[in-house]
Amino acid sequence: MEQQTLRVFCIGLNNHWLSHWVSHPDVQVVGVSNRYGEATEHCAHLPQFEDIPGALRLLKPDLVTLVTPPSAKTCMETIRTILDRGFDIYLEKFRPQSWKDGATMISLSRSTGRQIAIGESYRFDKIVEQTKQVILSGRLGNLEQIVWRCQRPNIRAVWMNEYEHVMLEDLTYHHLGVIHYLIGVERFKQVYATSVLPSWSIEQSPSVVSLLAQSEEGLNLNYYASWAAHGAATSWLGEFQIDGSEGSLQLRSDGLVFIHHDGEEEKIAPDDDAYVYELREGIVNEFIDACKQGRKSDLDISSFQPVIHMIQASLESVRTGNKVNI
Repeated sequence: MEQQTLRVFCIGLNNHWLSHWVSHPDVQVVGVSNRYGEATEHCAHLPQFEDIPGALRLLKPDLVTLVTPPSAKTCMETIRTILDRGFDIYLEKFRPQSWKDGATMISLSRSTGRQIAIGESYRFDKIVEQTKQVILSGRLGNLEQIVWRCQRPNIRAVWMNEYEHVMLEDLTYHHLGVIHYLIGVERFKQVYATSVLPSWSIEQSPSVVSLLAQSEEGLNLNYYASWAAHGAATSWLGEFQIDGSEGSLQLRSDGLVFIHHDGEEEKIAPDDDAYVYELREGIVNEFIDACKQGRKSDLDISSFQPVIHMIQASLESVRTGNKVNI
C-alpha cells in the first residue's frame, strides 16, 4: 500500500532547513509561519500564517517543526502553544534563552504527553557512525580517555554576540551531542570549564572553550574548541582520539585510524552505506521516520537531557572558576 505523504507545518523560514522539507519526496509542506521575521522570497509559493493556533486548527499537520535562526532564541511560548493543542514539535536546533529551559521543556512534554525532539546534526555523519560501531565492537576495550579538538577560523558573524559564551552554547552543543551518542555523557559526574575571548576575536562572545570531565569509573574527557583559531582549521566535527585498554581510535584529517598496542596503524575504510542521509538531512529523515512509525524520536529531549545538564554545569564552572557537579 502506498504510504501517505506527511503534511508538515514549518515555523521559521531558514532556507538551509526549509529546503530539506520542501524537497523531501515524502513531505508536503502545507504551511509556514514567519515567527522570527526572516526573508520570505524563497518560500513565497507556500501558504503563510501569522496565527499559529489558527494554522494548527486549519491545517491539522502530521508534523510540526520549529527552526530558530542563529540570532534568535527558541520561543517557549510557541512550544507551549503547539504541545497544548496536541501536537509534537521537532526543533531543528536547541537555542534556549536559558539552559534551564531544557528542564521546562521536559516538564511540558511530560505534562502534555507530547514529544519534543531536538536536532543534533553532527550525529548523522558517517564518521560518527563508524566510530560508534568500533566502540560497540569492544575492540577498544575499557574506555579510559577521550581527547577532542576542533579549530574553526575567526569569522565576522554578529549573531555570535547574542550568546553569553557562543562556542560553549553553540558548536560545543553538537560535539557533546556526538560524544553522548558514542558513550553517554551521563557517566561524567563533574566538569571544569573555561571560556575565553581572545584579543584577536572579531566578535565579542567568548569563543575558545576547554572542558575537563571525569567519570566515576575513570573515563576522562579533555575537550578543546576554538572559533577564532590561527592556522589550519579542522572540520566542524573536529578531530578526536579515544583511548581504551586494548587500543586507540583516532579521527585525523585523512580519516579514522585504529592504533594497536604495538603501534601498528589500521586505516578504517569509509563505509558508504553507513548513512544514506547525513547531517541536516539526517535530522529531517529521523523526524519523518519517527512520525511515520508512530514512535518517540531518537532525538527526544529526554534522551538529550544529559547534554543539557553538562552545558549548564560548564556555564556554572565558567562563572565560578570551580569544578561543578553535573
